[in-house]
Amino acid sequence: MSNRQDDYDEEIREHIEIETGENIARGMPPDEARRAAFRAFGNPAVVRQRLWEGGPLYWLEELLQDIQYGWRLLRQNPLLSCSIVLTLTLGIGINTGVFNVLNGIMLRARVQKDPDTFAHVAVQYSGEVGPTVLDWGVSTADFRAYQARIQTLDSLAAWGIARSTIGADDPTQWLIMPVTCNFFSLYGLERPRLGRLFRPEDCEKPGSEAVVVLSEELWRNRFQADPQILGTQVTLNRRPFTVVGVTPGHFSGQLRGPGLWVPYTMESVFYSGRDLFHNDSIPWLTLEGRLKPGQTRSRAQAELAAIARQQEQLLPARKATVYVTNGSFVQEPAQRVQMLWIGPLIMGALTLVLLLACTNVTMLLLSRAAARQREIAIRLSLGAGRNRLLRMLLTESLILACVSGAISAWIATRVPSAMNKLIPGMPYYPLEPDMLVFAYLAGITLIAGMIAGIAPAVESLRVDLAASIKGQEGLLGTRRSRSRGFLVGAQVAMSLVLLVAAGLFLLAQLTTFRASPGFETRQVLILTARTPMPPYTPGSAAVFYRELERRLQTIPGVRSVAFASAPPFSSDEGGGPTEEIRLLGQAKSAGMKVFTSTVSAKFFATLDIPIVRGQGFVEGDVPRKGAISPVVVSEAFARTLWQARNPLGRIVQDSDGNALEIVGVARDVKSQRLGVMDGPFVYRVRDPRAYGDSVLMRFYGDAARIQSAVHDLLREMDRDLLPRITTLQSSVDFYLDSFWKVLDMVLFLAGVALGLAIVGIHGVVAFSVSRRTREMGIRMALGATRRDIVVSVIASGVRPILLGLFLGTLVAISGAMALDQALRLTPFSIDVKNPVPYLAVALLLMTTALLAMLGPALRAAGSEPLSALRQE
Repeated sequence: MSNRQDDYDEEIREHIEIETGENIARGMPPDEARRAAFRAFGNPAVVRQRLWEGGPLYWLEELLQDIQYGWRLLRQNPLLSCSIVLTLTLGIGINTGVFNVLNGIMLRARVQKDPDTFAHVAVQYSGEVGPTVLDWGVSTADFRAYQARIQTLDSLAAWGIARSTIGADDPTQWLIMPVTCNFFSLYGLERPRLGRLFRPEDCEKPGSEAVVVLSEELWRNRFQADPQILGTQVTLNRRPFTVVGVTPGHFSGQLRGPGLWVPYTMESVFYSGRDLFHNDSIPWLTLEGRLKPGQTRSRAQAELAAIARQQEQLLPARKATVYVTNGSFVQEPAQRVQMLWIGPLIMGALTLVLLLACTNVTMLLLSRAAARQREIAIRLSLGAGRNRLLRMLLTESLILACVSGAISAWIATRVPSAMNKLIPGMPYYPLEPDMLVFAYLAGITLIAGMIAGIAPAVESLRVDLAASIKGQEGLLGTRRSRSRGFLVGAQVAMSLVLLVAAGLFLLAQLTTFRASPGFETRQVLILTARTPMPPYTPGSAAVFYRELERRLQTIPGVRSVAFASAPPFSSDEGGGPTEEIRLLGQAKSAGMKVFTSTVSAKFFATLDIPIVRGQGFVEGDVPRKGAISPVVVSEAFARTLWQARNPLGRIVQDSDGNALEIVGVARDVKSQRLGVMDGPFVYRVRDPRAYGDSVLMRFYGDAARIQSAVHDLLREMDRDLLPRITTLQSSVDFYLDSFWKVLDMVLFLAGVALGLAIVGIHGVVAFSVSRRTREMGIRMALGATRRDIVVSVIASGVRPILLGLFLGTLVAISGAMALDQALRLTPFSIDVKNPVPYLAVALLLMTTALLAMLGPALRAAGSEPLSALRQE
């Protein structure tokens, strides 16, 4: 006997002694107690098996047996196994791929090098805040103060965002990033692809070095990958810059996409000649740095807040709130409200797709479970435990899920290259899968395997041993019918939610967005150009614009010319500039926030916006400092403050306390968000001496001819001025193109949901019919007609579908409201109260479900009663 067996025998004797003592404690006589203990533990082989089964190695051996058996069983049913794997891969792969994108865009810092030490600084100003170039940014003076006094952060760098033309013949506005000279090292770039990066002396003083570093993407697309680019000069906003370097492709410092980097001391070239470098109050720089060893972001935030309080002594009326984040969008205070809605909505849609896939797999496994009832009954009859069989059946579904998970992991690794091909000029995002993505993949793979397999596994163990061993099945399958009905209802409900979302987007595209915004768009050109740079001065620039207006009106086909500081659809965030307007006597901050735009006298006629009360501006109207200035307000503004009363002649005040007299009321239009009426709007009269506003031209005839004539006129007046000339309708089309990209994704998910639902409903009904063959035969033998059989089959499937439609509609309404909130800060909108999408989707699902049930119902009606009864 081996030493191991001796150990087992010793343990057996110990168990016998323990059992004998327990029996005596129960009141047994000693002899009887010992005999009972021997009866329980007298067989050493049995006891050894019990001891072995209680150990961890036995569990491992069982798991390996289950895996081997499950894999062998799956290979014996290749068609069913492939169907399950493909269905699960659809759900898990879509989930993993989109989560990988969300993780790279929303949850991770946009740096490649050591993201754990990265710190993004956002500053929010309140109180008396002057003009702002960049929200959540800081001025040059604040940046210098933070840089000089900060102890918790290292390599504090700053950057801004601007646009510029390149050369004299390209009107494209390219991305320019004025940066501090340590910007590249902050983002982990030590050596460029070509040339050099910025040196400290490049950023010593304003205008010290007019040098530029190009991104590889721009170098290839704009300069055809010229190997001799180093040392050549490129003209940016009329100023020559020397190319000193080219960054590698997909450099993480491409925060807004491929472009150019210049020293931040050259900022005046790109910000209309303003000297932001010496201005102490205009925020235009974003701050970022690295945590020093042992420091945390909370400590850095506290230290920066203390420095901000010191800076407030220079501007006592201004207050600053400092936030330090890891650089991800989800922690960005400016994006926090939007992320609160967008993230859960996207993940909710993905979860529905995953659950739909799992439900389909559950139905497939239920059909196989019914076919394996005899096998399970034999195993139970031979003494197999139900828990043991449950583990075996769950292992089979987990094997299938793991295969799908492996394919999905490959899909996740292909996401970065796919995104770069789909959006070649996209900003840098860390889209390579990290541990969080693989942990998410492992989690949803396990969950999908359990969800898909638990119901079939439990159903397999609910067997009548005698009937199942004989290969028989009773007429009553109520419990199984209920479980299958629940699955059908769940599929319909989840599909309805995704289809309603697609329907809302599609309806917005086909109806609301195609409707008139309330003003002319197709016959109005918009000309946008930055303020002319030196040798122009503000005074001479105003003269230039007045001359431009005069000469534009001489072009054949141009009917009128107007100016606007915030023309329609000029904001990418779905809203224009806002200002507080209050009634006389109201305290500051007690007024109403309204959209504002400064417009010239011909603005309303040029855009064909009707004045419903009073009059518009007339030539000679000017804003008067310290005196009452005329304004035109929208119907929404007048309605909000005075309901049905006449607003004409009433006096209101702006945020600076200037008096404004309402001289007219303009009709409400949709100029901020597509398909949505603007809120309260105030049009202020433009100072004729102003410059830099957008130019609007109403014309008749061919737009291309007018555009060409305007372009030639501008080149004649100033050869270096390269404006953007397009119709207002082009701006609408731009947003519509962006919207179509969102719609394509929603339609894809909805199409997947509808396909899965149809396949699932058809599969459940077909399986149910196959299990009710004997019942159908008896009914037909007793006189039921084929029509009765068809009605019976369809009626049994309609009930869960109707329940699914009801529950799905409730969820869809809640989801639509959340979607509307998520789109509130975008140029897009949806009409969540329109009943058409809900009714149309319900009708579509009901119709497709009936069609899916019709085939199995006709097959059931076409069966022969004798053939069905002969199964007995």
